[in-house]
Amino acid sequence: MAEIVGCMAMSHGPQLLTPPDKWSELPTRIKGPFHPKPGIEAELTPESMSAHAQRCEAAIDALRDRLARWAPDTVVILGDDQNENILRDNMPPFTIFIEDEVDATVKFRYFGEKETDQMTRYRVNAPLANELVTGLMGQGFDPSWSRETRYHAGLGHAFGRVLKFLMPEADRAIIPVMVNTYFPPAPSAKRCFDLGAALGRLIAASPNARRVVVIGSGGLSHTLIDEKLDQEFIAALAAQDVDYLMGIPDDVLTAGTSEIRNWIAVAGAAGSGGTMVDYVPCYRNADGVGCAMGFAYWDLKAA
Repeated sequence: MAEIVGCMAMSHGPQLLTPPDKWSELPTRIKGPFHPKPGIEAELTPESMSAHAQRCEAAIDALRDRLARWAPDTVVILGDDQNENILRDNMPPFTIFIEDEVDATVKFRYFGEKETDQMTRYRVNAPLANELVTGLMGQGFDPSWSRETRYHAGLGHAFGRVLKFLMPEADRAIIPVMVNTYFPPAPSAKRCFDLGAALGRLIAASPNARRVVVIGSGGLSHTLIDEKLDQEFIAALAAQDVDYLMGIPDDVLTAGTSEIRNWIAVAGAAGSGGTMVDYVPCYRNADGVGCAMGFAYWDLKAA
């Protein structure tokens, strides 16, 4: 039977791929009113932004090393889709990719790059992916499934970036789970937690893998950073405060901050409190715009 040896979650914001001296050139994407925190100017000096970038790089290195030590044969990755493969004509809450292989793109195109030049092909654990679809149906979910990508560069950035950071050799099978976090009506925090718990049960009972790691992609608060929300969420994550995690209102989980839903699902799969490697609120302008970068793991072998 399969064993979930660990779980992870990490941000995938474009600042992770951008030199800090160019952070201010990234698009704001939202309109005011803005209410930046007092003293935000100190976050925007070249020295501060460079230090934040270095902390993010160190956290990614730590997660990559941990993933290598865990040595999974299969990585289940939950990420959102932003009009890449899940479009307005049909927006299911959860979609599992079940074909034998798939491309994924980093999709960094803010300075003229082409997403088709940033594609990597991954093996998919199709037997387990198919088993998860049918198993979720038996547990009260009705997931969509896909054998093809609509997007010409494959899976979108939520998958391509995190996989490139943590699995640069593309040497392990994956199972992509697309969660509609971004476009309301979206699944509630409770529904995402319950989905993760169901995935955890199904994986643990499966003969179609040996060592599995579940990864959540996205978050934390952005494009407007809300450090209070992030700190409350991180505390709940560490304590496995299920009532808090399942009770976050839909009107809080909006825009980029909606990707916290993927972390909630991973917490459900892990079934225990997580450990933060680092939390780095990376501001990029004086309006309080940026991405609060989070990096966490659940070492289930040590639990």
